Amino acid sequence: MANVEFYTHDAQPFSFEESSTVKRMVARVASWADVNTFERIAFWRDETDTDKWYVQLGDDRLSYWIHENTFTEGKQDVEAQLDYARGAQRRVAAGYGKFDK
Repeated sequence: MANVEFYTHDAQPFSFEESSTVKRMVARVASWADVNTFERIAFWRDETDTDKWYVQLGDDRLSYWIHENTFTEGKQDVEAQLDYARGAQRRVAAGYGKFDK
């Protein structure tokens, strides 16, 4: 199973308050990662807007973010959000990342 990690903006490990929703959403992220052959997915909290979690797929830290309530309340389709992040990763790899800022 893939590693799903959360970090503050200054690279300190972060843990959400434990709940069934958080566990379910993290499990869905790990499942998506396994299907899409990512061994690791990390989320980095934005320094100024703490509701934003920037996505890191493998070694690629992206400018794509997911709202915190996706994890805490299950309000978003996390798999679709990760599909968009994977698209951002591919744009960066193809040299189009400078246009995504």
